[in-house]
Amino acid sequence: MAGGNMNQTAQYETEVLIVGAGPVGMLLAYQLDRLGIPTTIAEKNLETTKWPKMDLTNCRSMELLRVLGLADEYRAQAEAVSIDANFDSIFVTSLAPAGRLLGSWRIPPVREQKEYIKLHNDGTQPAEPGQRCSQIIFEAWLKEIIQKRMNVTSRFGWTYMGHVEAADGLTATFIDTEGQTHTVRARYLVGCDGGSSKVRKAASIKMVGGQIPARFYLVHFKSAELAKNLQFGRFWHAFPAGTGFLIDQDEKSTFTAHYPLQDNISGSDLDPHDVVYKMIGGCLGSWQIKIDEVLVHSEWQPSFSIAERYSTANGRVFLAGDAAHRNPPHGGYGMNSGVVDAVDLGWRLAAVIKGYGGKGLLQAYGDERRPMMIRALQRSYRHVLEHVVLNDIYKENWESLKGISSGGGDNTQAFTLIKNYITHSGPETLDRGIELDLRYDHSPIIYPDGTVPIPWDAKQYQPTTRPGSRAPHVFLKDGITSIYDLFGREWTLVHFTEEHGNDDGSCLFVDTVRGMHFPLTYVKLCGEDHVRQIWERTLVLVRPDTHVAWRADEAPIEQQVIENILRVVSGNVLYPDYHRSEAFTDEEEQFLATVATFTGNDQNDKAAIAGEEEMSYAAS
Repeated sequence: MAGGNMNQTAQYETEVLIVGAGPVGMLLAYQLDRLGIPTTIAEKNLETTKWPKMDLTNCRSMELLRVLGLADEYRAQAEAVSIDANFDSIFVTSLAPAGRLLGSWRIPPVREQKEYIKLHNDGTQPAEPGQRCSQIIFEAWLKEIIQKRMNVTSRFGWTYMGHVEAADGLTATFIDTEGQTHTVRARYLVGCDGGSSKVRKAASIKMVGGQIPARFYLVHFKSAELAKNLQFGRFWHAFPAGTGFLIDQDEKSTFTAHYPLQDNISGSDLDPHDVVYKMIGGCLGSWQIKIDEVLVHSEWQPSFSIAERYSTANGRVFLAGDAAHRNPPHGGYGMNSGVVDAVDLGWRLAAVIKGYGGKGLLQAYGDERRPMMIRALQRSYRHVLEHVVLNDIYKENWESLKGISSGGGDNTQAFTLIKNYITHSGPETLDRGIELDLRYDHSPIIYPDGTVPIPWDAKQYQPTTRPGSRAPHVFLKDGITSIYDLFGREWTLVHFTEEHGNDDGSCLFVDTVRGMHFPLTYVKLCGEDHVRQIWERTLVLVRPDTHVAWRADEAPIEQQVIENILRVVSGNVLYPDYHRSEAFTDEEEQFLATVATFTGNDQNDKAAIAGEEEMSYAAS
């Protein structure tokens, strides 16, 4: 560093510069640190967020935290929601004493989910269940961790002003809270600075999509009285009829209300207390409870968009998290997709900086992640429309809803209609295809084996080690050790063998890998027939992000062939027969068609969803 008085500019150098210290930026910094890469992370705010942005770390994020060695510590935080707390969503006429339960999505607590995962050790389950946790808690915990890491320099209170990109790196400018200017020279810059990303704008990367035409008013508050008067028991989400939703943030007395705003109402005209009363009252009108403290409140509008590309043409600036994609909260795909971005981009940057990875690794980052995000966005939008359809059903049966609560009249038909619709439309946070069936088989740095893919399903996950797939979690014979626990920090070669079996060519493969300076962990599993059956092949090469790069029953016997495989999976050359996936081209066109509905008429989509649900519960 060269520094001086306030009129001079302080200058710094680093390998990777991260702008934005939310969960995605801090996890990227952590991943780079554990891979030995010097990193600087800059954040305009001095403190972590006070806004309850996310409230679910899903199963894929949790198994990645397990790989990073953080999962148990994360769950053990004093302010984390207990592993005995449920993940239930309830739909009610009102949360007031006269309210009635209309339907529910029941999801068991972490402790029960862990037992279920052990009992169903068939590869279909994640290595970890999800965890309820507010972003307020998540960020504060991560900040404490990264500030202790040797390779991470954290600069809180630094506002990003812009950057200049060159062929061999870039220079970014910041201003701190005292007005001092700082410049940082880095090989790579990653924008993790949220939906309104300044890095993205400075890099001239456009977003495709926009804001969904709906507005909400958020009130984050404490109420001991409400906590004591939850007649339906503890829940994760509550949906009073027609008035938005309530999140129980900590199983104590902290809640967040999201109240839908009419077009002619401005959030600035609202009293946050009145918003809470109306929201929890549902179709029965305001329910006044004592609010001990309003923590934060604001108007917000859900977004539905994705960056045209995840990096600049020079390959020196990248986007991750909300800077690359903006999601409605439905399904919980936003921050969780950002966690995958962080782990994924981190190992690529480390590989290139260490010298064994080629530029194809970084070019393929967007090729792999962007199609998965389009799938998540489409699924999230479907969940949005399912709630829109439910609200339409409420409007058509409004007087009956009130009657259901009062007990007057014959409201059986309306109650059955609503209950069946709710039952067949959720839960929306158990889309295992979106969460676990992340497929990079279309990538130019995956070495395919010619097998035909299993049909993809947003709701279901079928285990496979087909190249490009997420490696399935399976417990070994001891019933405790997940195969995920055996993965190295970077590349892992898993070799299934009998005690006195031959090496299946693994010795030559390992020697070649190490000769090319790949950081490799060699895992030899003897007699693990159950795991071998699920993993489908004798030799499986797993990337640092737990995705399969290559597999075979025997390694090639010629070193040149092995070297060719490794050059592909390390991004030094692209797979010779690579071509863009037609399926993903079609899905992007569908995404663009969805975006077009924001300025048009979405009645067709709503009708289709209503029709599907009607057919489902008519058959039940």
